[in-house]
Amino acid sequence: MTYNIRLAGVGGQGIITAGNIISEAAMRSGQKVIMSEIHGLSQRGGSVTVDVRIGDCYGPIISQGSCDLVIGLELIETFRAIESFENVGTALMSTEKINPISLSMHKNEYPGFVDLMEKYGMGTKIYPVEAGEIAMEAGSLKAVNIVMIGVALGLNLFPMNADEVVYVLKDTFPEKKLDINMKALELGIAWSGRMKTNIRENSTIQNESS
Repeated sequence: MTYNIRLAGVGGQGIITAGNIISEAAMRSGQKVIMSEIHGLSQRGGSVTVDVRIGDCYGPIISQGSCDLVIGLELIETFRAIESFENVGTALMSTEKINPISLSMHKNEYPGFVDLMEKYGMGTKIYPVEAGEIAMEAGSLKAVNIVMIGVALGLNLFPMNADEVVYVLKDTFPEKKLDINMKALELGIAWSGRMKTNIRENSTIQNESS
């Protein structure tokens, strides 16, 4: 069995770092992992995607119709990742907007969330996350990637547990940055708990009204 994750964002958001953390945590849990990265002008804010394939997999790139989870650190890049597959099970989406080069070069306006949903997001279970605000609460906007990992852990969207991720964080970040990233992980997990409560409450309301 294979579990396929695509991470998407722009250069400077820590997409590759997030992919490495997820991959190493999965390996610590005893699973086979293949990771690949594709990026454009990453130093100038270009698109960056990372594929993490966990389990019985042989090719580095996720094939059409086989993506279980998209983790997007930038709004439009998340929808682009969803669009690149025939279908995606679940998408975690940071609501942060960073004008991509493809828009700024042509002086186009950033599309609205509803327009993006109607064009690319139908058929996918999407969780919008105010990850930038959560990261700032942790101490740094650069911790958005760890916030999103925490959210995925809290929603049980990873085939490993938080202990493996914590171990890898301690092995990845120097002491002066570790506290911020540990807090970002904890806040992401806490946010997911509130999201699950809202989902249960909304489900109860719908059942009672039907």
